[in-house]
Amino acid sequence: MTDFVDFLKDDNFINEGDVVYVISDMMPLALEYKNNGQKLDLDNVINGLKDIVGSSGTLLFQTFNWDFCKGIPFDYHNTPSKTGALSKAALKRPDFRRTLHPLYSFAVWGKKADELLSINVPNSFGEGTIFDKMTEYDAKALVIGVPALSGFTYIHHVEKLVGVPYRYEKNFTADYIDPAGNASQRTYSMYVRDLEMDPKHINGFEPLEKLMHKDGIIRQINFGNVLCSFMNVNDTYEPIRKDIEENDSKNMYIYNH
Repeated sequence: MTDFVDFLKDDNFINEGDVVYVISDMMPLALEYKNNGQKLDLDNVINGLKDIVGSSGTLLFQTFNWDFCKGIPFDYHNTPSKTGALSKAALKRPDFRRTLHPLYSFAVWGKKADELLSINVPNSFGEGTIFDKMTEYDAKALVIGVPALSGFTYIHHVEKLVGVPYRYEKNFTADYIDPAGNASQRTYSMYVRDLEMDPKHINGFEPLEKLMHKDGIIRQINFGNVLCSFMNVNDTYEPIRKDIEENDSKNMYIYNH
C-alpha cells in the first residue's frame, strides 16, 4: 500500500511554502492501514506534511474545546483538543505551539507560527481572528476522512463577516491559565446559534458542498476508502456569501424564520 504521506506528495495540491489548514477524522485512515496489515503513525503524517510545506510553509491543526462556555477553566497546556486524534498528536509535540483562544485554538508550526501565536482577540470569528489570517495568507484546506465542509469552521467566519439572522455574538467568562501558568478571569465571545430560530445544518452542508464540487472549488480524491478533499480557503468565501445573502442560507441550514 502506498504511504499516505507519499500520496499527498504525489497529488501536488499542497506545495512548499503553503499555509495549510488541516481538518481530519483519522479513524477511516487508521482502518485503511489496519486492513492492509499496517499501523497508522500520526507523527509520520505530521512530519510528512511538514516536509511538503517546508520551512517557508505553515501548518494549522484545529485544537478546539468549548468547555470554557460552561465556565470550565481553560488551561493553555492541559485543556485537551476535542477535534480529533491528529490535533491531539500535534499538541503533544515540542515543535508545535498552541494559539491563545480558549474556544478556537490551533496547534501551529512554521513560518507564520509566531504571528498566529500573537493573536489574542476576544471574538472567535471575524476581523482579527486566525480565520481572518487564513484569508490574508491565501491558505489551503486539507480535509481527511470526513466530507469537505462538515468540519470546515471557516464557514462560521464568513457568517460573522456577512451577518446572519440565526446567530449572535455571546460573551463567556471563565478562568484562563496562560502559557506561563498565570491564572486570571477572561471573557471571550462566540458567534452562537439563536435557539429560537434553531438552525440545523443540512447533513454537513451537503447541498453547498455539491455546488462547490461542481464549480471545481472542492477537489475530492480517495486514498483507498478514505475521502480526502482539497480547497483554497479564499475560493469558498463567495459561494458561502452568495448562499447567505441571495439564498437565505438554504444550501447550509434549515431554521425557523
